[in-house]
Amino acid sequence: MKPILFTLLVSVTFGMAADKPNIIYIMADDLGYGDLGCFGSNQNKTPHIDALAYRGVRLTDFHAAAWCAPSRRALMTGCHANRPWNRNGKKMGRVALAITLPETLEANGYSTAIIGKWHLGVEEGLHPLDQGFDYWYGTLGSNDWDGPPPNYASFRNAPEKAWKTPLIINRKNHGHIVPQSEFTKRYTEESIRLIKESKDNKPFFLYLAHNMPHVPIFASDAFRGTSKNGIYGDVIAEIDWSVGEIVRALAEADLISSTLIVFTSDNGPWTMFNEFGGVATPLRGEKSTTWEGGDRVPCIISWPGKIRPKVSREFMMNYDIYATIAGLTKSSVPEGHAIDSLDLSSMLLDGMASPRKKHLHYMHRPMAMRSGNYKLHVRTRERTRDPETGKQEPSVTQNPPLLFNVKNDPSEQRNLAAEQPEIVKRLQQEMLETEKALKNWQPF
Repeated sequence: MKPILFTLLVSVTFGMAADKPNIIYIMADDLGYGDLGCFGSNQNKTPHIDALAYRGVRLTDFHAAAWCAPSRRALMTGCHANRPWNRNGKKMGRVALAITLPETLEANGYSTAIIGKWHLGVEEGLHPLDQGFDYWYGTLGSNDWDGPPPNYASFRNAPEKAWKTPLIINRKNHGHIVPQSEFTKRYTEESIRLIKESKDNKPFFLYLAHNMPHVPIFASDAFRGTSKNGIYGDVIAEIDWSVGEIVRALAEADLISSTLIVFTSDNGPWTMFNEFGGVATPLRGEKSTTWEGGDRVPCIISWPGKIRPKVSREFMMNYDIYATIAGLTKSSVPEGHAIDSLDLSSMLLDGMASPRKKHLHYMHRPMAMRSGNYKLHVRTRERTRDPETGKQEPSVTQNPPLLFNVKNDPSEQRNLAAEQPEIVKRLQQEMLETEKALKNWQPF
């Protein structure tokens, strides 16, 4: 049987969708660039996500701003993840004071909900309900927080019941009542409930932030043992099922043409955990590195009737989502907020070139500079830490720096530094200027 999206969308006429669409932002955790069928995987079957891609824009040069919590902070604030967010007692300074994406949408009449992982703290001013969300059903952070040591041996040997990630509903901690293998299923059911209960004439913003496939990984009974790619493939298949169920719910509520769906990941895969991690193929690197595989992630954006199907090689950062969604929903970005976010709505709607040209890659400190098609590495690392011992692995200074054309060479294999010293010099200067702008809270 064909995925539901193919049969549902054939009758949609372009230009018929509402001006103020519902927004569903689906973010997997540690999903790799090469983990979906529509991005080249022959290991994982993802028919529903593939259908979403073939009927929307498949962005092949989309980047998470960083990893884990910093990536989510960039998404919510529309700011580079490594601006100097300073703590002030129990309050997180500008993060707590920032007017977030859900707050901006709420001001434009949207109902808002987060289903899944928050990972930005619940101290005063940081809780999702303090940051523009009307409802929260999910977890404080990653699913390895409360349990055995987060290393390869634990992920191989520890039973599911050893991991006790609590379920949070609004401001109440319900403790460890949902097994890890039920998270994707429960999140999907809760998302569908909200879709069905959405009020007439009031648009909604649903942020579905999956815990999977971040280690430790578990699939529900319906998917366990069904994939040729082991437990990792089972988990991806369940996330794909989730997308299909959400699309089905939208169809049954007659909301397909009035809903914009984004599907992406918070960073690249944790390949170092072997069978429990994904792949960034054909990119180099993995999560918590600044090679392309560390933050170039799958991204699909679908809005039937408004966004025409295509594959786009245009450059986009996840902090550009803020201004882009504001543009698509005719929401006003408050002055002084989301200062790094660029509105790429004309790229999605009209096929215009992306205005995004630069990004400074960090891993606790500046590591690489992207400018146009070129990327300069002054420091590199191959992985976060030793997966067996958990010991952090240091970055390596590259002297002279490495230069790659990531449009022609996304695998970052051919170092052009010796051939193009003038470009090396220009990117070194741009790197210094961008770092200075970030530290001084100036747009770059």
